[in-house]
Amino acid sequence: MAKIVKIFCVISIIALLNLPHSRAQEKAADEKGQAPGMFEIVQDAKKTIIFIGTVEGKDKVTFYATGFLVQVQGYYHLLTAKHVIADRNTGKLKDEDMYAFFNLKDGRVAARKIKELKKVSNADWIFHEDAQVDIAILPFPIDLQTDDVKFVPENLFTSPDKISELYDVFFLSYQPAGEFKTKISPIFRVGAISSINDDKTFYVDAFAFPGNSGSPVFLKPSPIRFYKGGITMGKDFLGGTFIGIIGEYIPYQEVAVSAQTGRPRVMFEENTGLSKVWSVDYIKQILDSDSFKEQLNRIKKMTSPKKTSPW
Repeated sequence: MAKIVKIFCVISIIALLNLPHSRAQEKAADEKGQAPGMFEIVQDAKKTIIFIGTVEGKDKVTFYATGFLVQVQGYYHLLTAKHVIADRNTGKLKDEDMYAFFNLKDGRVAARKIKELKKVSNADWIFHEDAQVDIAILPFPIDLQTDDVKFVPENLFTSPDKISELYDVFFLSYQPAGEFKTKISPIFRVGAISSINDDKTFYVDAFAFPGNSGSPVFLKPSPIRFYKGGITMGKDFLGGTFIGIIGEYIPYQEVAVSAQTGRPRVMFEENTGLSKVWSVDYIKQILDSDSFKEQLNRIKKMTSPKKTSPW
């Protein structure tokens, strides 16, 4: 594996994720027989992904979760599932030895210790006020001169009131048992929205496994899109937009009963093939919380004399 990159904090150049499609992009895609903007969505979305894991010894790396980058008021942040970095029962952080992995423009892989990132930013994870919401967000210094990353901009956030069951989706993540090929290369998983819940979470008919937690979920572009008011063809204003974050798969349990005694002998737990998604409304609520705003203001004061970008 590429040599682990030492933690560092530098000034970055703010860049926009090129997911919105221009007419020129649509024309070029049409000439190639591609769906408008699909190539851009694929390539750019991949660069938002961060693998989360640990380092043992010099080069032994273990991945076990996914995160992704967003930008809030010009400052990069890492989002992942809360249970990745905090104990479900006690809420105690377990990120002491965790690293964030992503690609560098020179072909190497950066490994930045989360503990050091928190120290550099004088910041910590921010959670939703409801402890059950499985989302965590942390400021994340980036150097766009060297780091080969992009972010999901806030203008691509689509609330659950704009989506519907049967809409096709895709998400990107680290996949356990996947081969590590000297770079961070997330896989795409696809499915459809199967149920939108009253609490603004929803289920997707798509398998998620340990390692997929924290993956960003997008609406898959479609030439036909149905809305409450009818159907549109040829124009898809929702395709490629960001709709939520994978929490966990939905399990079911089956009990094996002894034919002789009639008592339960063993319990099997299986993956239903449904995955729970926390909608962007929950992310927005965290971004609007006092704790998040206070932390962001502290970072702004710490970095404002540079008069450029935050890191």
